[in-house]
Amino acid sequence: MFEIIMYLFESYIQVDQTMELDAQEVTDELMQEGFQKSEITKALAWLDNLASMHTQDPQSRTLAEQATSHRFYNKIEQRHISIECQTYISYLEEAKILTTHTREVVIDCVMSLDTTELLLEDLKWLILMVLFNDPMSDGAFLQLESMLMDFEEGLIH
Repeated sequence: MFEIIMYLFESYIQVDQTMELDAQEVTDELMQEGFQKSEITKALAWLDNLASMHTQDPQSRTLAEQATSHRFYNKIEQRHISIECQTYISYLEEAKILTTHTREVVIDCVMSLDTTELLLEDLKWLILMVLFNDPMSDGAFLQLESMLMDFEEGLIH
């Protein structure tokens, strides 16, 4: 399922934000690429869920975000999110790239994937998708995108 989400993000979502996509056309294209219909359905539902996670009122969202909050992962989350990934999420929160809200969206998105443990590289892309889909995270998206691209090119700030 994650491969489909990545394919869609790279092929459609990141290219043109205003483009209207027809679910049947996307499904047909993905099936031609060799993806299974059941996995395509799950991936499209996952993306719909991601889009709906950012509909919270901006004012209530700001009030809910506390600078001193700490996140403790429960046992189920610990099985899905490695220590390395937890540390990376915490790092991004300290760097002000993730807010309390976007951190929770990231964790919810990871937990809704069909995987027992997500690799750090996959988590980075997932976080980029979360920030891309959040209208209040434009600056954070660009900052993380820059960090990831600089790292891939060998430049570390």
